[in-house]
Amino acid sequence: MEKDIKILVVDDTVTDRAILSKIISQIAETELIGVAPNGKIALAKIELKRPDLVLLDLYMPEMDGLETLSRIKRAFPHVDVIMVSGTDQQMAQITMKALESGALDFISKPRGASAEQSAAEMRGTLSRLISISRARKYSRQTRGLSEGPRPPERYQPALKTPAPIPSAQEKAEAPPLILKKPGRRPGRIDVIALGVSTGGPNALQEVIPLLDASLPAPILAVQHMPAMFTASLAARLDSVSAIRVVEGRDGQPVERGVVYIAPGGRHMVVRKDRPGAPLVGVVDTPPVNSCRPAVDVLFRSVAMVYGGNVLSVILTGMGSDGLAGVAAIRRKGGYSLVQDEKSSVIWGMPGAVVEADQADEIVPLSKMAARIGEIVNRGSV
Repeated sequence: MEKDIKILVVDDTVTDRAILSKIISQIAETELIGVAPNGKIALAKIELKRPDLVLLDLYMPEMDGLETLSRIKRAFPHVDVIMVSGTDQQMAQITMKALESGALDFISKPRGASAEQSAAEMRGTLSRLISISRARKYSRQTRGLSEGPRPPERYQPALKTPAPIPSAQEKAEAPPLILKKPGRRPGRIDVIALGVSTGGPNALQEVIPLLDASLPAPILAVQHMPAMFTASLAARLDSVSAIRVVEGRDGQPVERGVVYIAPGGRHMVVRKDRPGAPLVGVVDTPPVNSCRPAVDVLFRSVAMVYGGNVLSVILTGMGSDGLAGVAAIRRKGGYSLVQDEKSSVIWGMPGAVVEADQADEIVPLSKMAARIGEIVNRGSV
């Protein structure tokens, strides 16, 4: 197996290309195979040099990042793409579209008072994402999947016809639920606590819009993201969901049938300071598991307020954030679902829960919304 991850940098700005190239040179087991100033040149270089990973700017002449991403994912489906984004609200909204279109994740361009500090932060973030891309590459190699391009129609615009609806037989052949703890049964569920990281926007897009508006429990969710991006994520999910989706604000009552997403760059907790509905809390305490917001911070507070009447859900993500929180909820009597490995972009967070024997069920992403509804509405197994 090839040791290095081959990377192509695509950005119309000479300075940003130089910064990204220098950062890549400082990360072990990476090889910068080239740079490109726009999407058209990038596509030609991808076909010629076969990178494993593309760092792709959003705003470029000739062909912008979104169109380039679409063509890459169509012609070269095994090439991972990390978007390089600005940090204003408009860029956050476009970045959400890119994640929904198949980008692995995004990094923010180095901007700030200290160029050295910004570059160091970018290097740390990029190192973690490159390790994910490396794991995905090795997984493909061990399974013998082709890394080559699809046939020559790759440069044609993507068709806008909807995907075919699976047949009854195809649905019946979907992977079954795996019940890990037959002796445990979910009881009354008063709240759903959800944690997700890398691959999260797409995973949430497959779960939240399928939940019924009358879901008799709130959902408190952490998606690892910086400030501003979670507001765009919440707005996009709310626009396509029957259930209401909002970014969490300090002091909000926690109400049934509402999804509260932790604001980027801050921890979200739940409090019971007075009679009535529990309240959302937003705090700026230090990162936990190198994350802020952190899943463990939210889940531990949920266990304290709701006891055992909690359904925890861990979806795709790198690392082990959420494991301690799931364990705290289960000690109180709560029930645990995790996404299965096959449907996860990276099986770090859900895999850690399974490895620690803290998962009650392993569920394919395509069945997660239905399973949540069954448990919350009927407490069924």
